Amino acid sequence: MAAFDLQEQEQIAELKAWWAKWGKLLVTALVAALLGYFGNMGWKHWQKSTGESAALALNEVEKAFESKDLAKTRAAADAMVSTVPDHALTSRAMLLVAKLAFDSEKLDDAKSALEWVVSHGKESAIVDIARLRLAAVLMDQKQYDAALKTLDQPKSDSFAPQFAESRGDALALKGDAAAAKQAYQAALTALEADSPAKNVVETKLSALGV
Repeated sequence: MAAFDLQEQEQIAELKAWWAKWGKLLVTALVAALLGYFGNMGWKHWQKSTGESAALALNEVEKAFESKDLAKTRAAADAMVSTVPDHALTSRAMLLVAKLAFDSEKLDDAKSALEWVVSHGKESAIVDIARLRLAAVLMDQKQYDAALKTLDQPKSDSFAPQFAESRGDALALKGDAAAAKQAYQAALTALEADSPAKNVVETKLSALGV
């Protein structure tokens, strides 16, 4: 191969100097970009596959629920807890367990399922629903102070009327009529003017005789 002329040698020298200074950084940036791209693709694939797995698993829970088989419903939901604990559908599966257990008068089973949702649920509305149902279970078990603690504050303002009404129920059962009246009045204030729930709360207030 013919020898490089002076100008070409200077260009090669400049290129070598540039590469010595910036080459490693360029390669690192390129690798990082590629890792980011493929990492994002992998994350999306993982999300899709996890979502599909959760949907199939929930279908098993629903089939057991429809057959009113509490043991199978709980087993299927527990399988979701083991495989996709952070998925939103897992909380819904545990709510189904709680419903079937409550209907079957298995209050401890209902309580444990609802406590799982309260502790692990990712959606504020689902957690608040679980707390309301847990409070109802605790009231059935005559654990009124525990029910009141569960009803401390809703995560979502939209559940404020239901939380206030449920607090009134717990306080009334506990025998604190004056405090129950305040809770029911708070529920009435929070409810929309045309809400059908107002009649229910007003009936409870009248029953207090305060």
